[in-house]
Amino acid sequence: MKRFIHLTDLHFSHKDKTQNEIYFETRQTILDVLIKIKKLKPEPEFILISGDLTNTGDVKSYQALQDILKQISIPIYIALGNHDKRSSFNKVFKKINSKKPLFYNQILKGLNLIVLDTSVQGKISGEICEEQFKFLNKNLSQNKNLPSIIMMHHPPKFNKNSPYWISLDEESTSKLTSELVNKDILAIICGHIHLNQTNFWHGIPVIISNGLYSTIDLSNKDEMKIIEGKSFNICHIRENGIGVTVVPIKPKAKVFKSLNLKKFKNLNLKKF
Repeated sequence: MKRFIHLTDLHFSHKDKTQNEIYFETRQTILDVLIKIKKLKPEPEFILISGDLTNTGDVKSYQALQDILKQISIPIYIALGNHDKRSSFNKVFKKINSKKPLFYNQILKGLNLIVLDTSVQGKISGEICEEQFKFLNKNLSQNKNLPSIIMMHHPPKFNKNSPYWISLDEESTSKLTSELVNKDILAIICGHIHLNQTNFWHGIPVIISNGLYSTIDLSNKDEMKIIEGKSFNICHIRENGIGVTVVPIKPKAKVFKSLNLKKFKNLNLKKF
C-alpha cells in the first residue's frame, strides 16, 4: 500500500503583501500542516500539491514558499493553478526564464504520476493545450502497464450547465475523456473549487480538496459565502483502489476526549 499527501490551493503570500490574503494566515497554515505531516507514521511516500501555490504569482512569494517546503524531506510534486504565474514559478523553482507550462511525469514505484498545467493567464477556468494532450497520449502509451494518477488544478467539467469558471472548458474536457478511455487511471487529483469532493467521472475518481486557504458555504443559494475551512488529504493506494481521508486544519476543533490507542482495544465500549 502506498500513502501520499494531497495539498492544494495554498494561496501563499510573502509577508510584504498587503492585500486581503494576509488575513487568511497562509504561512502559519502551511507550517501547521508540515508539522502534522512529519508526525505521520509511517511517513507518506510523496506529497502532491495541485496548484494555486501563491495568490498573486509574484517572485517573492514563490521564494518564501520554496524556503518553507525545503523543511520537509518527502518528495514533493507540484502543479500550477490559475493564481500562479509560469514565468515567476519557473524563475524560482526551475531557475529558468520561461513561460512554458509545467507538465511532466514521474514513475513512483509502480505508479505513473502525470502532472498537467491547466492554468491560462487571465482566466479563472482551465484549459489543456495541444502540446500537453500529445504528451499525455504518448506517456499513457509508454506506461500502459502501470496505473496512472493525473494531477491538475482544474477538475473536468462534470455538468454542461455548471459555471464556466469552476472547471476545464468543454473542449478540454471532451478531449481528456477521449484520451483516458480504457486507460488504467487510478484517480485524478485536483483543487480550485475550495470544496472537499469526490466525483466519479467516466468511472474515474476525481478527488478534490478544499485546500489550505478557505472553503465555501453551499447552504446559501443566493450568494457565494467564503468561510473559514482548511484541510488536506491523506490518500491510500490499495489493491482494490484509492481511499481518501480528509484532515481538518482550521477552524481548530475542540478536543472532547483523548484515548490511548494501545489501551483502546481493551476498552469496555459500554462505558465509552
